[in-house]
Amino acid sequence: MTVVTLLLLVAVLFVGCASNKNQKKLTVNTIAATEGVNGLKADQLKQIADMLASVCTTDYDTQEMLVAASRGYDMTAEGFNDAVGEYPDVGVNLEAARNVITQANAKAGGVVTFDYGALNEADVETIVNSFKVTVDTAAKGNFLDTLLTGIGAVLRWLTNTLGFGNYLIGICVFAIIIEILMLPFAIKQQKNSIRQATLRPKEMAIRNKYKGRNDQATMQKMQQEIQEFYQRENFSPYSGCLPLLVQLPIIMALYYIVIDPLHYVMGQASGTSAALASYYTAARAAGGMGATVTQANGTIAILAELKAQGGAMLEGLKSFEFFGNGEAVFSSVNAIMDKIPNFNIGPINFGLNPSFGKPYILLLVPVLTFVTYFLTSKLNRKFMAQPVTNGGVEDKQVACSNTMMDVSMPLMSTFFTFMVPALVGVYWMFRSLVGLLKQFIMSRIMPLPKFTEEDYKQAAKEMAGKQRPVKKSENAGKVRSLHHIDDEDFEDTRERALARKAAIEERERREREEKEKGKKRLFEAAGLKEENKRQGEKETAAEETDENDKNQNSNQE
Repeated sequence: MTVVTLLLLVAVLFVGCASNKNQKKLTVNTIAATEGVNGLKADQLKQIADMLASVCTTDYDTQEMLVAASRGYDMTAEGFNDAVGEYPDVGVNLEAARNVITQANAKAGGVVTFDYGALNEADVETIVNSFKVTVDTAAKGNFLDTLLTGIGAVLRWLTNTLGFGNYLIGICVFAIIIEILMLPFAIKQQKNSIRQATLRPKEMAIRNKYKGRNDQATMQKMQQEIQEFYQRENFSPYSGCLPLLVQLPIIMALYYIVIDPLHYVMGQASGTSAALASYYTAARAAGGMGATVTQANGTIAILAELKAQGGAMLEGLKSFEFFGNGEAVFSSVNAIMDKIPNFNIGPINFGLNPSFGKPYILLLVPVLTFVTYFLTSKLNRKFMAQPVTNGGVEDKQVACSNTMMDVSMPLMSTFFTFMVPALVGVYWMFRSLVGLLKQFIMSRIMPLPKFTEEDYKQAAKEMAGKQRPVKKSENAGKVRSLHHIDDEDFEDTRERALARKAAIEERERREREEKEKGKKRLFEAAGLKEENKRQGEKETAAEETDENDKNQNSNQE
């Protein structure tokens, strides 16, 4: 379950990053002629606006650059750095506006062919106004959006009551409740695991029948027999996947609820949430805050900043040139200022992304995420039914696969914790630990069956008694498979097949005995060598004693 959850979250993050890459789309409003005010004609202004809209992307924001020009700044200038200095509104910079149009027109392939040298301040304002949108601040949406907002309201209540106003505590309590609600799916999976484990001895009997033969034809025949065995037992190994598939959309929905508290938890309209994100990320030269936020950050980073700065952060919304109703957006967000949850634990703001800058303590989140996923992955495997193998290559393949999962998945989760606020990483860790605890309790209440060597021998006898009926051969004496994998199924080749099988088993037995004898001889040789060494030491000591006695006698004489 932990692995599936992580894979889904990775997919969500990839989709979010891909959709953010070039998601900006400008809509050009109607441009009316204003005699004696505009330097260019209305249709010329419309053509320029359409051209700017056609090349506008998140990475090349022509609206942002033109708004900056209307405030007196040239974002196309070489060496321009929006992160340095202050950017108050100083009036329209016509040269900067013409530079934006020229650069964008070259990018568009020169679709604007007329001379726009007569462009004046009124023209710039007209084009800027043509891009403005009216933000829908009404909290409404489709059925799914309403459902998620309802779940978000529960999270808000948990945060304000059981979480004491702290969002991190609130989502941890939320994770526990979700795991309890998803308990029926866990029970279904555990029952499926028990059923699969019950069939293990008989499946092992089938696999042992083909032990030592790894060619494709043998493997295909073995898999065919296993499938026929499952059908007789009315068991499907894929039946455990259904509960997981049901849980996937739930996990995805919960991710979006947790990552966008402004919309889902605090009940603000999706339009307000998007508008605030636009203002937060717009260049400071264009009147925005110049910060960075992605779909993976959601509005957590924005709300954390709002909580830290207070209402002063919102003042620029009133005159922000991207919206036609900036005052309404300001009023909508300002109304929830005193309801913003706390994203801190002590002095540490968990609404920030972990990075190699300050606060360095947030780097503990990726480290602990790796440790948590690594340990829970290993421990979960002890409480769940494992794939049946018959040794040799299959064992090595399963061991290699488990090792890859134990390392690669925690590494991947660690990587993605740098892309989301720290509290989301903590939420993932906590859910993983709660899931492990749930699996442990399930394994005690509904334990997997355990079998002795005698059980496996009995299962082998039962399966041997259920051999498929021997067929009369129409082509007696002919080999039906180069690997002899079906010789036992035919009357004319059955005796030789059984004799061949007995010979193989006898050869394997002798080889095992030879290995044991070799180990024993090696051990005895090592013991003899040690004994000889000790005897040699005794003889050397005796010789030294005799020599000393002789020397003493010589001295006395």
